[in-house]
Order: sequence, then C-alpha cells, then structure tokens
Amino acid sequence: TLVDRFHDRVMFPIKDSSGKVIAFGGRIMTADKKAAKYQNSPESEIYHKKMTLYGIDVARSEAVRADKCYLVEGYFDVISMYMRGIKNVVASSGTSLTVEQIQMLRRMTPNVTVMYDGDSAGIHAALRGIDLLLKEGLNVRVVLMPDGEDPDSFAQKHTTDEINEFISSVETDFISFKANLLLESAGKDPIERSKAIQDVIRTISLIPDNITRSVYVKS
Repeated sequence: TLVDRFHDRVMFPIKDSSGKVIAFGGRIMTADKKAAKYQNSPESEIYHKKMTLYGIDVARSEAVRADKCYLVEGYFDVISMYMRGIKNVVASSGTSLTVEQIQMLRRMTPNVTVMYDGDSAGIHAALRGIDLLLKEGLNVRVVLMPDGEDPDSFAQKHTTDEINEFISSVETDFISFKANLLLESAGKDPIERSKAIQDVIRTISLIPDNITRSVYVKS
C-alpha cells in the first residue's frame, strides 16, 4: 500500500540560498509515538541535508548587513524569530552541525550567535556546535533560553524589543559560557575542576588564528 510520505504533517518548504525550493520537511500532527517527529524529503542531486540551512534564503542579506547570524535548531524557531522582525536567523534543521553548514554561515558573516534550548540537551548541543564553529574560524557567542523555553516559544511570548533586550543581557562569548558551565558542574572537587579547565583549553586550541587564541589563553 502506497502512503504519502508527509501524511498528517505540517509542511515546510526547504529552499537553497537563492530561494529555490529543493525539498520539504514535515512535522507530525498526530500523537503517534512510533512515527518520527520530523520527516524530510529523501536526499537527491539538489538536496543534501548536511549542506542546507533552513531560512538562509531570507536571512542572508540581513546577516550580511548586521554582520551577525543567529543559529537555532528548528523550523519554528526561525519562523517565530522572523515574525518578530529578527531576520538574520537560520536553523540546522535538527541535524548535528556540519562543516558544510558552517562554511555557508562564514560566507555571510564570521560572527555567529548560537541560540539553543535552556535544558540539558540544548546545553550539550551548544557545546558540540561551539567546538566545530571555532575550528572553522568563526567568532562564537552563546544565548541559552530560559529553562523550558526555546526560541520559538520565547518569541511568541515577547515583543521584538524584549527579545533583543534578553539577547543583549545573556549573550556571552564561548569561553565564559563553557568555563562557567563546566566549573559549576565540577563544584569544589579539584580533580573535576582540573578536567574542566583542560576541556576549556582543548576548545581554545581549536581556534585557528594565533592572535585570537593567545588572547583567550591570557584571559
């Protein structure tokens, strides 16, 4: 029996940087726990998930103008932020961040702010993404949403001014974010604190620019 790949799903057209539709994503609308929450078009000659950033077609010009791009996780995060007037935002669409996606970001701007959920999964996703972004030479800052919120839900509850004010108040450079997070988790245990410091140093070592790397080491 043939079944529509996107049956009972909300559809999202996925576009390339020039605005041409290359695939579709679908979010399930039923409570079927056996079905995947999101379903994408199969990969093809024109659609490769690792080389796609959702929203790049509308974010590109604003990211270049602002010299900054926000990186979120999902379709709704991009849409809700855009509806609040924050247009320089793209999503990795649920995939682990790839080198190809980072290269696309770098062509727009070297300045990327990672915005992830404030829960444990969001924090660890931010840490993984930071290392890869740094390795590719980008300047990385981090914004963690309040616990229980994601960019989508937060944008729906707040005005544009409130969102921008929140970002300004919590946005931090990667080294402060990671150091504070790991040291807080380590507590007063000297062995765990030593491991945390080594982890931060390992992350700093990924920065390709010698001057930038030395500044972080001294700080």
